[in-house]
Amino acid sequence: MQRASEMVQSLLKTQAAMQRTPYHPFCVQILHLLQKEGLIRGFNVEGNKITVLLKHYQGAPVIRNIRVVSKPSREMWLLPHELKFRTRYNTGLWVVQTPVGVISHRDCIEMGIGGKVIFAVNNAYQHWC
Repeated sequence: MQRASEMVQSLLKTQAAMQRTPYHPFCVQILHLLQKEGLIRGFNVEGNKITVLLKHYQGAPVIRNIRVVSKPSREMWLLPHELKFRTRYNTGLWVVQTPVGVISHRDCIEMGIGGKVIFAVNNAYQHWC
């Protein structure tokens, strides 16, 4: 999980159109979700490296901010009704690790499953506890 958080944080620190990061299967699941949600243009796995194509809109990156929620020292596990309550004013994306894989908070609420909140992307309002 720490490697995935570092990968996402490094995406935020660049203005380049492309970023390379070490390969990890968990990172690939997260990148699939980010691509599905329209936050990155795509990615390509080349051996033990992943090339991520970042998305920009009017010269600015689409991913404005990222906040790591679950850390090794403190994990945030939420049930579907808790996710719905905590994301009621949310305009961004919460990435949640569930038994079915890495999915968005909207999919968790729709499917009725909970999981571990890994990080939040482009959230204007966040209240955790």
